[in-house]
Amino acid sequence: MSGIEDRLRDALRATADMVDERPRPLPARRRPRRERIARVAPLRGWVLPLCAVLAVLALIAGLVGFRELVREPERRLQKVPTMPRFLFASYLGEGGGPSRVEVRDPRTGRLLGSSAAPQGRTYLDLAASGDGRTLFALMREQTAERCGSTIVRFTVSETGRLGGHRPVPGSAVTGIPYDNGSLAVSANGDRLAYTVASCTADVPLGKAAMGNRLVVLDTDSGTRREWLETQNAADGELSLSGSGEWLFFVRSRPVGGSQTRPRTALELRRLPVATAAPGQVTAASRTVRTIAEGRRVTGVAAGPDGHSVMITEGAEAGSTGGEAVSPRVLSHGVEALEVSAGDGRVLRSIRRDGIGPADDEILRSDASGRFVITGSGLFDVDDGRVAIRLPGAVADSYDLEW
Repeated sequence: MSGIEDRLRDALRATADMVDERPRPLPARRRPRRERIARVAPLRGWVLPLCAVLAVLALIAGLVGFRELVREPERRLQKVPTMPRFLFASYLGEGGGPSRVEVRDPRTGRLLGSSAAPQGRTYLDLAASGDGRTLFALMREQTAERCGSTIVRFTVSETGRLGGHRPVPGSAVTGIPYDNGSLAVSANGDRLAYTVASCTADVPLGKAAMGNRLVVLDTDSGTRREWLETQNAADGELSLSGSGEWLFFVRSRPVGGSQTRPRTALELRRLPVATAAPGQVTAASRTVRTIAEGRRVTGVAAGPDGHSVMITEGAEAGSTGGEAVSPRVLSHGVEALEVSAGDGRVLRSIRRDGIGPADDEILRSDASGRFVITGSGLFDVDDGRVAIRLPGAVADSYDLEW
């Protein structure tokens, strides 16, 4: 055993001699990954929060822009006045010629199309759809045998040429229009409103007669509803809201006076077309505004949604030399009023001085409510001036439409 013990002792000594007994430094501490990244890219500490803030601001701006696109398209699209493509005019055919309807370029007055009325018939009031491609005309037939009215429909081509007219189903009625403004149409052309008065062959145009009534007609089906007038009243200056849901009109009722200076009571009224039950006009409609005595209304233009309406009011001119002046003639100083349809409040008032009676009549307003088409041209309500004037070629027309 001594030999084995000796060999083991020698091996242990040899191993001990190989060990270095000098102290060694500890290994360097390994940096965590986060510390290394922070030292390599020190800017990321404030760049990332800044990017997050910018992303939030961009999201808010996008939401605001989307709201403008969805909720207020009319305000964006109507910043610049746009003249309608076509100007329509009806003529009575005085001087032996036939009555006719013309289509003209509203800027230059150039004649684009024309259609003469059949013998014994006269084109009176006009109403055009919102795109100007469909024109309706209230046609009077007044002979010794018959006194009645029919509404005819024209198609309008891209160049303004009129297609052959055809009667609107269900539109033939006994009676003639009371006065200008006796026809209105919805923007898409599917609903018409008109007013007629019972007549005989010797009742001249514009004179009141018994049996006045207000009619609303579906242009496709021919379904017709009527409301009868009372107190020898008459209705005129008709205007439908864009959807055809609301009908605005002026009701005039004689209240005394003399033959040369009759007194009338005027009311601006609104009728809910879809829900009003047939019957009497006064029961189916509601008064929006009572017109002061001595003043006249020469134009009504419903707002697109029917919540407001634009009207023109002016004081009647007095008689001169004992001769009566037509009630359609107004003194200078006509006032354009935007009125709330709910309570009759005046929302906006624009006084227009130094203009003639032909300039007063409102035909319709544009989608923004800023520009109103009148008898003299495109009127800027905000600036109080006529932005674009009508050509003189339509000065002798009976009715105008766009």
